[in-house]
Amino acid sequence: MHWLSRGLCLCFVVLFATSCAQDKKLPVGERLSILDDFEQKLVVSNNKITNIPAPYVNSSWAQAGVNTHHIIGNLKAGFDLVEQWGENFGKGVNKRDILLPSPVVKNNKIFVMDSKGVVSAFSLVDGKHLWKNELSAKNNSFKDAKSKASGLAVDENTLYATTGFGGVFAMNTETGQPKWRISLESPIRIAPAITDNKILVQTVDNSLYALDKNTGKEIWRFNVAHEDTVIAGGAVPAYDAENNVVVAGFSNGEIVVLNATVGTPLWTSMLVSNDQVSSTTEINTIGSYPIVEEGTIYAISNSNTLVSLDMRTGDKLWEKEIGSMQNMLLVGDYLFIISNKNVLFAVEKYSGDIMWSVNAKEYLDEEDYNDAEIYAAPPLMLNGQILLAFSNGKVLKFDASKGTLIAKTDLGTDISNGILAANEMVITVTDSADVIVFK
Repeated sequence: MHWLSRGLCLCFVVLFATSCAQDKKLPVGERLSILDDFEQKLVVSNNKITNIPAPYVNSSWAQAGVNTHHIIGNLKAGFDLVEQWGENFGKGVNKRDILLPSPVVKNNKIFVMDSKGVVSAFSLVDGKHLWKNELSAKNNSFKDAKSKASGLAVDENTLYATTGFGGVFAMNTETGQPKWRISLESPIRIAPAITDNKILVQTVDNSLYALDKNTGKEIWRFNVAHEDTVIAGGAVPAYDAENNVVVAGFSNGEIVVLNATVGTPLWTSMLVSNDQVSSTTEINTIGSYPIVEEGTIYAISNSNTLVSLDMRTGDKLWEKEIGSMQNMLLVGDYLFIISNKNVLFAVEKYSGDIMWSVNAKEYLDEEDYNDAEIYAAPPLMLNGQILLAFSNGKVLKFDASKGTLIAKTDLGTDISNGILAANEMVITVTDSADVIVFK
């Protein structure tokens, strides 16, 4: 689930610094976008969705995408967004640091990490601060100034953290005391993934490590070609226990299915579009985690390629020219996707038919619409309706059946990582490193 702005790493200062643009007189008239119009023409159905599954209560949000398959579904949670509590947990976004990690939730505890690598635990119920642990590099000369903190994942009694200086940490969830730590050979900007007996960690040089959950010992390692220019964050790998496979996406646009036991690749596929005219950049990064369901993989790249793949063979079942760096949402028979151009799509998973689409940014205020630095986080379905949060704290609520706007809310603070839900509560972290719980 992490949900950071996908700016180029070499442009972090531009993307995350406070805007210094002077006031400008905006042109009058109707706003038209050739690129948005291209995406709107992909709609082939305009049908109303009628078979959305009933909402369920998820007791935890333990890792990106809730579970190893990255199938979140339709969650049951409070929808009024009335703040229950809020607490600061350290340093937020500034000119040198970004806030990559999203919160994780387990056993009524929220775990967060600030931009300096300080991990904190809070009670989900009342916001009580339980503990904190400052993570640091063994070698002070090896630091990633852009990403000291990268991501979190939690199982029953262990919290795992990855850092920009290549550190992987395991901590006791009750006390925060360290269990083990290792240092990898390259910075990390992606949250770890938890499997049955391993954690999966991907570094910026496109190395995927499988580590023993209990000791941190390397079990296997797999590499693909390294990219000189990458985008912040990346795709957390998926894991399918029944078929014993790991599905990983990399910054060169390659998706790989590996044997989970030994790390041997079974097949690979490149998610690269030949149409650079409609693409926002020429960077092929897969930044959205792959979704695995019943032998099918759903994946999307920054380079305008959305695909459904047969997990056993890699055969392409269907393909659409949609690009995104934000995580997709699978609910029942439909994928909900916010594209790089802020178009929200509902896609039928068997055929790839687009049921409806809406240019979500048009529902923001005029000054927000024309601010290129404002972006949408991944969509989340609560009680059968889509919640779409923007980085400036504006939240849109859409009817999931047909894509019509229901309501608008302003949280009043910048949120780089969007929102998540657990135990019928909605959770976000602000760019000022405040964790806030709504109901």
